[in-house]
Amino acid sequence: MLAFFPGLLAVLGPVLFGAWDLWAQSLLLLAALAAACVWLCGRLLSGSVPLPPGRFLAWLAGLAAWTGLSAYGGPLPAYAVPAWHVWLAALGILLAFSVMPAGQRRRLDYAVRALAWLLALLAVYQHFRLGWERPPASLLNENIFAGAILLFLPLAFSEQDWLLCGLLLLCLCWARSVGAWLGLTASLLLLLRRGPLRTAAVAVLAAVGLAFLYAKLGRTTGLDRWHWWLAAARMSLARPWLGFGPGTFAYALPAYADSGRPLGSLYAHQYFLETAAQLGWPCLAAWLAGLVLILRRGPAAKRIGALAVLAQSLGDYALSIPAVLWLFCCFAGSCLPESGRSVDVPPRWRLGACLLVLAAGGWAAGSLWQRWQADRWLARAQVLVRSAGPVPEVMTLLERSSRLCDHPETARLEGLVEAGLSRRPGASYRLRAAVAAMERAARQNPYRASTWSMLAAMYQELGRADLARGALERGAATCPALRQP
Repeated sequence: MLAFFPGLLAVLGPVLFGAWDLWAQSLLLLAALAAACVWLCGRLLSGSVPLPPGRFLAWLAGLAAWTGLSAYGGPLPAYAVPAWHVWLAALGILLAFSVMPAGQRRRLDYAVRALAWLLALLAVYQHFRLGWERPPASLLNENIFAGAILLFLPLAFSEQDWLLCGLLLLCLCWARSVGAWLGLTASLLLLLRRGPLRTAAVAVLAAVGLAFLYAKLGRTTGLDRWHWWLAAARMSLARPWLGFGPGTFAYALPAYADSGRPLGSLYAHQYFLETAAQLGWPCLAAWLAGLVLILRRGPAAKRIGALAVLAQSLGDYALSIPAVLWLFCCFAGSCLPESGRSVDVPPRWRLGACLLVLAAGGWAAGSLWQRWQADRWLARAQVLVRSAGPVPEVMTLLERSSRLCDHPETARLEGLVEAGLSRRPGASYRLRAAVAAMERAARQNPYRASTWSMLAAMYQELGRADLARGALERGAATCPALRQP
């Protein structure tokens, strides 16, 4: 039963577009939370609960607390908190593996191999049947798929599944990910024993990687990455301890991007700098130090796959995708020895402990459900606005969404709708409601220049030029585009 918790996240996540959308994350997290609560209640009722090693548990608890403090204490909690839930699930996978018996680990390996077959066959279908030159399987794009292949390939090799190895290598060639080929080369160079096999494998992989690298020379992607890396470095230095919060790189990027090249991106294309920018340097150091200790032992296939993805992440963002992060944690967790510790639960405490677990699980599930439902209401309102639907229904949906979980996108859309209504005869009073909503949006996300510009225009329409100038001055503190030349 314990294997269901990481299995739901790592096996189903890649099938649902990498669990990139909030609905997919919420669905998987709710299912995994239910599986974890059922397992823990079963162990409590049986009278014996396995425990991970004390230091390992302290490391996980410290990371969970630090990332939570970063999410809630940063300037963008509306975006950071859902990403924190992804981190909690990743840490939970490592916790589950520390007490998972060998038999359940083996069954989870079978499920991961089945996933690898599914994605490889889907990519073959996309390439030959649909004519896609670089098929991504069920993931968002081919570079993310390449990161997943780096985890699958050593596992298929260790199981001597040569046909799967061939299909995965073919998919990796289609992906043309320089980082993936160089990452695989680096991991083999570090972990394989000296001999003709290692020499031949490293030579072939390095040659392919260099060929793809040469093919990309002259393109703008390398220069774009350099600008994103510089922006991430600036962000990490601006808030070195707690960062801006998990999942917030794209939203804070406008304040730290090169003004001469304002190129947007969801990710920094450099996992380590991105983690430092979002969670702070101490958290990055603790995370990497723990991974090094974990990956020192364990099956070679799991270590090669995990190290290959880490090497790829020097120039790509596969680990920024929830499903790939969860899959990576499964491979890292497989390197953990099973803990022999357990705690006996007295009969008089068992029922109460179960009720406490169910209450905590229900509270966590309620929080996840509220954010998911609020996002659904917002999405429906956005569809209605784009299709010129009935305004009262739009306002009702936005009110429901903000009541469940306020969000800068909800407040911004509410301000735009209110501003449109204020232009109707006899409805000028609505402009003040539009200003209040836009102020709320700017407070929750101060890095969006257009929000400040629209707020200033609304103040001008109200005849308050002083407040309009004040809004632009406040916005200029976080948005370089608003600063006077």
